[in-house]
Amino acid sequence: MKRTTTIGMVALLVAMVSIGCSSNKGSKNGSMATNPGVTDVSITPQPLAAEPTPQPLQPVVSDTPTVAPAPAPVAAAPAPTRGGGGASGKYTVQKGDTLWKIATNSYGNGNQWQRIASANPGLTPATLKAGQTIMIP
Repeated sequence: MKRTTTIGMVALLVAMVSIGCSSNKGSKNGSMATNPGVTDVSITPQPLAAEPTPQPLQPVVSDTPTVAPAPAPVAAAPAPTRGGGGASGKYTVQKGDTLWKIATNSYGNGNQWQRIASANPGLTPATLKAGQTIMIP
């Protein structure tokens, strides 16, 4: 049953194509024959859309407020080991120490860090290392 239906459909299509083609063969003056039962559907070409102009990047703005993480708690530097008179003595540098912090703990004034640097030849804020023993004048 299926084969008969398929053959019938093919025969119908062949007949439709040959009828449509044969009507063009009989036209005069090279013009196409018209069939009043057929509606001409022509497509008018549309111009292609232009490429969008790239826009400069804009910063991303968010409604969510940005919160900086709380700074980690800093342990107070241990008091320097002092000998005899006032702030003088040896001090072992701890992790996180700076000459400013050591001077603040030793003299009460961070601006005095240069006194410590002068008492220790070659010592600068950049060369200060944890575990290093320095002199506090």
